[in-house]
Amino acid sequence: MKKNLFLLFTAITLLALACTPKTTEKTVVKEEPKTETAPPKPDENLSPCPSWNNSPDKDAIIDSYVLCKDEIRAKNYEKAFPLWQKVYAEAPAADGKRNTVYTWGLEIFNDKFNKETDAAKKKAHVDQIMKLYDEMLECYPDDEGYTYGRKGFDLVYNYPDYATDKEKYDLFKKSVDLKGMKTQAFVLNPFTDLLIKQYNSKAISMGEAQKYAGLISKIIDNGMKTAKGNELEGFKVVKGYAPVRLEEFEAEKGFYTCDYYKGKYLYIYEEDKSDCDAMMEAYSILRWGDCSEMDAKLKEINAAYQAKCVEKDPVVVDPGTPVTPSCNDYLRNGQYAQAIQCLEDRYNKTTDLSKKASYAYSIASVLTRQKKFSSAREWANKALNHRPGWGKPSLLIGNMYASSGALCGPGTGWKSQVVLWPAMDMWEKAKKDPESAGKAQKQINKYYQYLPTKEDGFMNGNVKDGDSYKIGCWINRTTRARLK
Repeated sequence: MKKNLFLLFTAITLLALACTPKTTEKTVVKEEPKTETAPPKPDENLSPCPSWNNSPDKDAIIDSYVLCKDEIRAKNYEKAFPLWQKVYAEAPAADGKRNTVYTWGLEIFNDKFNKETDAAKKKAHVDQIMKLYDEMLECYPDDEGYTYGRKGFDLVYNYPDYATDKEKYDLFKKSVDLKGMKTQAFVLNPFTDLLIKQYNSKAISMGEAQKYAGLISKIIDNGMKTAKGNELEGFKVVKGYAPVRLEEFEAEKGFYTCDYYKGKYLYIYEEDKSDCDAMMEAYSILRWGDCSEMDAKLKEINAAYQAKCVEKDPVVVDPGTPVTPSCNDYLRNGQYAQAIQCLEDRYNKTTDLSKKASYAYSIASVLTRQKKFSSAREWANKALNHRPGWGKPSLLIGNMYASSGALCGPGTGWKSQVVLWPAMDMWEKAKKDPESAGKAQKQINKYYQYLPTKEDGFMNGNVKDGDSYKIGCWINRTTRARLK
């Protein structure tokens, strides 16, 4: 019988790199039995490790256990330690039904680790913590999915220098393989981050990355539908981070299917079927996703584009040479590498500043779709330099900033909200161009609700509305605080 020993977690502030995922985990063990001396039932699936059930010192062990529990709850770890040692030595499995002795040991040695300054002694504490995890796996094999996940979590957030990314990734992978759709929320954000890193470093194949990216998405959807209370709150945190990070795989040709792109990006066309830019963008993204030109929706978009939109980059045919695709042909068909090369060639050859601006903006747009934000901003700024006051590049940069909440923070909370401030700067700039004013105002209205409050500002360094504030991460810009 699988032991349901643990509930989910509450939020803790992650003191790590700005672009590192924030996730939360708090161990809450199964309620203590009404009587510590109740004999085990014959059919109970008890731990194979020593418990107090058949110990001649049972009463003394239980007394130490109860006293230790009180000190742990009060976070008096130094007082708890000798009591814990007594129980751990004789009955590490407690009554055979709960792993509290191990989880208390993890708390105690984590406290020692945090207070210690000597590197060798800190490592010794981590070694002891890892030993406790290994013993938990032996004594409570039915909960190994949770234990692997929590061990990985600790190595990511508490002891990042004591294991490689591959070792951490493998722990989370074991957890997900064992728990499946019942994987706890606290596993998903760090696993997502490591999944992307392992793929980018070519440590895992596309097939493996596709498998777990799909599984993470399904686990989140299931958790949002079935979880309750603190567990649901945990999945809400994950929902704000993991799906956005998984979008990075969209830059990999063939990673996601046509159905994925249709489900996610058809709205660009559906929201405004008269907008030529929207038609081009939607069609291009779906073609990048290997959707067939014969797909009914693509045929509809293409027909609307041909009927309404003037071709701005016509094919130029030299006598005696084969017809070659235009830059727009490459863009329309989702051939992004060829499109960028074509546009760069045009950009470098022309002296017309208006055309340079147009080519630079198109390159920025393609790079944005591939989540290459730094390079995309560079090209968008080139477009602005060639055509000052043009709203579309500013609108695009603002959109990049607004979509960076999960890159520069946990997806929710302060670090993810403040990226909206430089986004607002760029949208305000785009509003000065009548061509872009409507779309810029729409973005401002859409994201205003997600701005931090005055209370948030007070809790994060007493930031006041209007203060100058430096945003880090890839944005790296000084902006003006905007607080509700």
